[in-house]
Amino acid sequence: MHNRHHALSWAAGLVVAALLSGCQGAQNAPISSVPTAALPTPASVPTTARLATPAAAAIEAASPTKAPSRYSTLFIQAPSLRNNQLGEKDQRAISVYLPPSYFTSGARYPVIYYLPGYTDASMLGFNLPGDADKLMRDGAIHEMIIVVANGANRLGGSFYVNSPVTGDWEDFIVNDVVGYVDTHYRSVAQASARAISGHSMGGFGALNIAMRHPDVFSAVYSLSPGLFDPNGLAESQMFELEGFIKRFLDYQQHIESLPAEQAQRAMLSAPDNFTLAYGLAFAPNPAKHPPYLDYPYAQAGEQLVRNDAIWKRWDAGFGGIPDKIQQYKANMLRLNGLVVDYGRQDQYEWIPKGCEYFGAQLTAAGIPHELRSFDGSHESNLRERIGTYMLPFLSERLSIE
Repeated sequence: MHNRHHALSWAAGLVVAALLSGCQGAQNAPISSVPTAALPTPASVPTTARLATPAAAAIEAASPTKAPSRYSTLFIQAPSLRNNQLGEKDQRAISVYLPPSYFTSGARYPVIYYLPGYTDASMLGFNLPGDADKLMRDGAIHEMIIVVANGANRLGGSFYVNSPVTGDWEDFIVNDVVGYVDTHYRSVAQASARAISGHSMGGFGALNIAMRHPDVFSAVYSLSPGLFDPNGLAESQMFELEGFIKRFLDYQQHIESLPAEQAQRAMLSAPDNFTLAYGLAFAPNPAKHPPYLDYPYAQAGEQLVRNDAIWKRWDAGFGGIPDKIQQYKANMLRLNGLVVDYGRQDQYEWIPKGCEYFGAQLTAAGIPHELRSFDGSHESNLRERIGTYMLPFLSERLSIE
C-alpha cells in the first residue's frame, strides 16, 4: 500500500510510480461521518498559555535582520535507528510548522504529529504554512505546532514499527522526534496536548503508535490506513497474483545465492520494494542471509507452498486486529479521540474492507471511535480531509496547561 507508488502492473510485475502527485483541486466528494460509538466532547481549548518566566520565551531567537522561519525542514539525531542492517543513517529529516504568534508571544502550544505514507515526505495536498495559517486566522483550529516526521527508508517505507533489520522507527517517533520537539520548541510536553495522524502507511503508523502509547499521544486521526480484514493479506497486491509471488521467490533465491556483502547491496533491487519493506518490518530475520526476512511461500516444483506460521506474522502487520484490540483495549479507552477516515473507491480494495472491519471490532469491544468514509480514492480530497476534518477534530481534543 503506497501513497504515490505501489499500484502494480501485474502484467509486467512492476510498480507504477506516482499514483497521484497533487490532490489540492479535488473538492467533489464530501465526507460522510458514521459514528459507531459516542466520543467525548471536551471543553474548548484556549489558543495559548503563558510561560512561567519571560526568559523561556525565546528558545528560537529571531535574527535582527530577517524574520525567523515558521516552517522549516531540519535534521535531528535518531539514536533509535542506529542498530539496523540496511545502513540507515541516524540523522533524519523532520519538518516543523510554528503557529503565527510563536515569535511574538511566550506561549506554549499543543502539537500534532503527522506521519506521511510510503515514499512520501509531506502532507499530500495540504500546504504548510499557508493552509494552516488560514485555518488559524479563520478560527477553524487553535494555534498549534505541526510536525511532519517522514518514515521513508532505503526501501521507501519503515511502517513506523521497530525492526532489528530496518531500525526502531516506532521509537524514533515516540522518543527521538517527540523528545526533540519538547526540548527545542515551546510545546506543551504532555500527552493531552499531543495528537498523531498520518496517511496510508502513516495512517497505520499513527493508529499503531497511538494504541501502544496513550501516555505520549491522546488522540489519533488515521487517513486511508493500511488495515487488513481476515482476507486482506491474501487480497493485497503482495499476494493477490501467483505470478508475483513466484517473481519474488526468484528474487529471493538470487539474493541468497550471492556472497553476503554483494547480497547486502543487491537486496535493494527487489521486484517490488513495498513487499520487501513490509516483510522486513513485520517478518524480519536478521540472522538469515540477505534479504533478512522470512517469506511465507516456497516453491515445490510448479506448486507454491505456504508456511502458515510465517503467513501469520505477515498478517499481524496490518491485520491481527482482534488480538490487537484485546491487547490494547485499555490503552485505546484512554484516548480522547479516534477516527479512521477512508475512501470508498480506494484502488486498494482491501483498505475499505480493513477499515470497516477495524471499526466493527472496535464497536464490539466498546471502544469509542468514528469511522468516516467519502466518495474518493486512496489519495483524493486529502487537502479537504486534512483541513476540514482532521485538524479541527484533533484541535478540539488537544489541551494545554
